[in-house]
Amino acid sequence: MSSSKRDKPKWQTLDNFFTKTPSNSTNSDSHAEAQPAANSRDSETSKIDDELSLSAASELVSSPVQKNLGPSYPDISLLKDSTSLGKDEKLQLLTNKWKDVHTFKFPTRDLGNRQRRLSAKWLTENPWLRYSMNDDALYCAPCVLFGRQESKDKLFINKVTDWSNLACFVKRHLKDGSPHFTYQAMADDFVKVCSKDSKEEPIIYKICEYKKTQVNRNRHILLKIMESLLLCGKQNIAIRGHTPERSNFMAILNSKAQGDPILTEHLANGNSRAKYTSPDIQNEIINIIGNQIRTDIVDKCNSSKFFALIADESTDVSTREQVSVCLRYIQRDSLSGDISIKEDFLDFVMTTSTKGEHLAELLIETLQGAGVNIAKMRAQGYDGAANMSGKYNGVQARISSIIPEATYVHCKSHCLNLAVVHSCKDNSVRNVMTVVQEIGFAFDYSAKRLQAFFDELSSDAATKENMEKRTKLRTLCETRWTSRADALYTFKTAFPVVVHSLERLQNLGDDKTGQHLASLMRFQFVIALVVSEHVLQSTVHLSIFLQGAECDLLEAVKECKTVVEMLRSERNDDNVWNELYQTALDMAEPFDIVENVPRRCGRQTSRANHPADTPKQYWRISLYYPFLDHMITELNARLLKSETRFNAQYLLPCVVEQITNDQIVTIHQTYLMDIGLSLEDFKREVERWRARCRILPREKVPTTLCQTLDIVNPALYPSIDTILCVLLTMPVASATAERSFSVLKRLKTYIRSTMRNDRLSALGLLHIHRDFEVNLDKAMDVFVAAKKRRADF
Repeated sequence: MSSSKRDKPKWQTLDNFFTKTPSNSTNSDSHAEAQPAANSRDSETSKIDDELSLSAASELVSSPVQKNLGPSYPDISLLKDSTSLGKDEKLQLLTNKWKDVHTFKFPTRDLGNRQRRLSAKWLTENPWLRYSMNDDALYCAPCVLFGRQESKDKLFINKVTDWSNLACFVKRHLKDGSPHFTYQAMADDFVKVCSKDSKEEPIIYKICEYKKTQVNRNRHILLKIMESLLLCGKQNIAIRGHTPERSNFMAILNSKAQGDPILTEHLANGNSRAKYTSPDIQNEIINIIGNQIRTDIVDKCNSSKFFALIADESTDVSTREQVSVCLRYIQRDSLSGDISIKEDFLDFVMTTSTKGEHLAELLIETLQGAGVNIAKMRAQGYDGAANMSGKYNGVQARISSIIPEATYVHCKSHCLNLAVVHSCKDNSVRNVMTVVQEIGFAFDYSAKRLQAFFDELSSDAATKENMEKRTKLRTLCETRWTSRADALYTFKTAFPVVVHSLERLQNLGDDKTGQHLASLMRFQFVIALVVSEHVLQSTVHLSIFLQGAECDLLEAVKECKTVVEMLRSERNDDNVWNELYQTALDMAEPFDIVENVPRRCGRQTSRANHPADTPKQYWRISLYYPFLDHMITELNARLLKSETRFNAQYLLPCVVEQITNDQIVTIHQTYLMDIGLSLEDFKREVERWRARCRILPREKVPTTLCQTLDIVNPALYPSIDTILCVLLTMPVASATAERSFSVLKRLKTYIRSTMRNDRLSALGLLHIHRDFEVNLDKAMDVFVAAKKRRADF
């Protein structure tokens, strides 16, 4: 044996190389056993080889593949019969990265065996080969899955003994004309046909034209069924009927079939077990379409920086408690980059308990089940009920314990409503509300009285014009007190018609109308009606503004301050009171109602025994001033409460010059969890932002949060962008949830009271988000893939 051959290291097997340990003692022992004493090399050559062996073994041990020898795909070395594998398992084997040999770090220095590097290169370049350390064999996926299965020995190429013959085995296996090329072509075709991402037409359609025609026919029928259900959902048309054959859904489907011979044939002669018009199939399709809308909303919400949760509860027609879940988030237009606020309905969830703990768990589970990233929640908006706003056991407290950054915001519309409720506790105002409500019901629920009102209104052209196309009196809403201004305005405008109608009905023998007429023919009622209508009218536009989705907290507070300032100026303006009092006199004069004051009584302290020289002065002191003062106090207490988060308004370019060092510290402490900057870094960013705002042209200085957020560069001012996003995300009112209950009332009527919540939520999504473009082809694919269908799609 030549010296050159003796100098080459002898690796008896690949497994011996791969499992060689890095320790010196182990390496030396194994080396000593492998080499006979008569053929020992000199000490210098042995030292070099040992160092190379240790280097190779160390690199191998540090390789991530060596730490995790178990492949993520099926171990093909244990396979006895490849025909037992399913399509998905074969596809997984053929599409996984088989060339995992390239992850082993072979010795880079040539130890005299060039074939070792060539073998490693062949193994790396071939995507179908895999070396198994368990049985020291080289496997080829196409040959295993599509080759002959006569015996297990045919599953692998051959036993690999050393590096010198490994190249021969691989080269012989991959040579031109070998069976490997045939099996690899079969594997490529299998992957191409079975892959879901393949854009080519399935092979079955190329083989059988009838199969293609049948599938297109079935998909056409299913598409028409989906279109009919989609129409019913968007237009809130009841799907059901007295019988399934006479339902609205079947009526629409039969109407579509009149010009469609394929659908006509299917409905008339189709397989009764594969018509896909049953209630179960309807529910499945409706839920698939609803999930498509819900997924789109959740994706937009998760793509935004933060979001807010809005929720409210109500009882449906079947006396079940329903919780409406809505999301508020910021959306930036991908083309123009404009900022907009979105408040979207997400789900109806039925609850068996209204306790704060149960509702909090229900809301969290609903958000997580829909795929919402709850870590981005920065606010939660509810009404003022104890189970929602409770400090210790309310929903807001429970959710804040899970997500501390989720600040609770009391619905400002409810706050305004409570302010009006408490302001209307004056005896005169309360009496006006009661009389207006009773007379409104009396005319609304009696055809005879309503006809008398119509006749009197038709004969009074001036009153009819001032009624603004209203033909009946408005009743007072029990919950929305701000909407009572419209009822009071209608009653005040139609006051002559109401009096004449009551007089006419009294002459016809209606005794109840005589009592109502006696309540109206008093100056106390007239002046209270005029004053209460005027004061409540000032809150109508504020209520409408607070219920808008685009409204933010800063704008809401500004508008509330505007209303308060207007009421204060009116209190000090004599002209306003003079005009109101003259209006009351003009209303009372045609009916001989004399201005007067209640009889004074010194012993009764609860009566308005205010000293006054004239009735005008008396009603100003006892009615006008107390009502205005009470309204101003309630608005200040409930709507203008100062919060630390509101200090962020000083970052707006129009007022940033007024910001103080204390305010900067307060803002930093309030938003520290979101910005993650030190106080000094935040101060420097604010100074840069202040300098940036100075150079803005005066006509382009933004004054609102949305406008400011449009000009903020998140890369240059990340903290300011984050703070403004949090403040803009905080909800002003829970009006979106309240509006969803109007949809609930239309959806779940007394003839649809047995509707389940899965169908109810999906129909609610379809009806509320009517403008959403539903992808019916995508919905059809989801329906087909859900389970095995009788028809071929």
